[in-house]
This record gives sequence, structure tokens and C-alpha cells, in this order.
Amino acid sequence: MSLEPVLQLLENDEQREAIHYFIEKLPQLKKAMESAEEKIAVVQHVMNDKQSLEALFTELEEKTAPFRLTTEHVEAFSTLIQLLPILVQWLQKAEEFILFVTSVMNDRESMAYLMQGVKDMVPIEKGLDILKETNERFARERDSSTVSLLRMYRLLKHPLIQDGVKYIETLLDVASKHKSYGGM
Repeated sequence: MSLEPVLQLLENDEQREAIHYFIEKLPQLKKAMESAEEKIAVVQHVMNDKQSLEALFTELEEKTAPFRLTTEHVEAFSTLIQLLPILVQWLQKAEEFILFVTSVMNDRESMAYLMQGVKDMVPIEKGLDILKETNERFARERDSSTVSLLRMYRLLKHPLIQDGVKYIETLLDVASKHKSYGGM
């Protein structure tokens, strides 16, 4: 190998500056290489230490175990997704009802009219007897189980709930109609 091509390259100022810069940076390059070698040695040691790896993966599995999805989770999620359109409709109706009840509760005339209507429809003593019996039965048969979406759905199918919701829908439609005509 001839030195002639190397000497020709060294005649170029750009090449000389690059070599000069490289020589100045050699101590830093050496430190970086030593640091990288140390880190690679640590990684190799850990990879060779099967006990450490097994302990690490066991700990990871234990921490992630509660988050594993089972077929029950997937089925429940699927059922929830299927029920979402119905639930959204009911929640929208409930929101409208809550807004309506709030406005009625804040209006003294409406409350007086409502109370008179209740007195006319249901004798107070009978209503109090129903509430008393309900409270006693609820306290006696207290159910600590969670209320599932399926249970809520079944409850929504109850004829009294259906009639009540239909009545509330009609009330909201009439109130909305009166509001749009400036009647409220």
C-alpha cells in the first residue's frame, strides 16, 4: 500500500482540519466507548443471570394479573356496547326530567299546584302507609349486591316504571310545547 494517496489527502485543508478535530476529541470518544462497554457488560450479565430475569418477569406478571381480560370481561363489554343506545336514550330523558323537576322545585306556584294535585290524587295517609311499608321492607330485606346493567334494564321494563316514564315523556313534550309557544 502506497502512502502517496494518503499524503495527497493530507494536502487538503479540509482533511487536515477534520483529522485535527478527530485527534482533539479522542479522549472524549474513549470515555464514551468505555461507558458503552460497561453498560453492555451489565446488560450481558443481567441477560445471563436467569434468576434475576425470572424474578423480574414474575414480579411483572403479578403486577399485571389484575388487569388481564377474560372472556367474561369481553362479553360484558360487548353487552354494554349493545345496550349503550338504549342507555343513552334513558339518560337523555332522565336529564330532561331532572331539569324539569329542578325548575318546578324552584317555582313556588308550580310546587303549590303539584302538592294540591298530589293531595287530590293520592290520599296522604295511604301514601304515608306505602312509604312506611316500603322503608320497613327495604331495611329488612337490604340487598348488598351490586346493581348490574342487566338488572337496571329489567327494572326499566317494569310496568310501573314504563307508565311513569311515558307520563314524564308526555309531561316534557307538553311543557316543551308550551315553552315554544311562550306559554311558560
